[in-house]
Amino acid sequence: MINALEVFIQYLKGAGISTANIASKHRYGSSWEVGTSGIVARLDGGDPNLYVETQEIRVEVRCFAADDVLALDLLNEILELSRTDERKEQVVLGGTGLLYFFKPDSGPSIGFDPDLNMDFALMFFSVMVSERGI
Repeated sequence: MINALEVFIQYLKGAGISTANIASKHRYGSSWEVGTSGIVARLDGGDPNLYVETQEIRVEVRCFAADDVLALDLLNEILELSRTDERKEQVVLGGTGLLYFFKPDSGPSIGFDPDLNMDFALMFFSVMVSERGI
């Protein structure tokens, strides 16, 4: 079984988004410089499928930036990617997974993280990953 969240993150990393800081938890204070933009994608549940080798997960995406406008710009890059109909295979630790689709599951929200002293834009996505490639 592959990690569907890892497939999604690998897709974002290879998609040409304007930040290289993309992970399942923030790395500010270690490998990410505080104040630089970053994307954190965290698992937020999903629907199990016991009979087909697919995983539909819900992902919380937080885009951190110096201000809320820049955070929303970063989120808009992800939204544009969600509108494409091209499917992408991603090689991950457990094998190869096919990112079949990801679509918005909520509207955008903005917030402020007082620990990081950074603004963020927040949105949830439904992500479908096949455990078999094309």
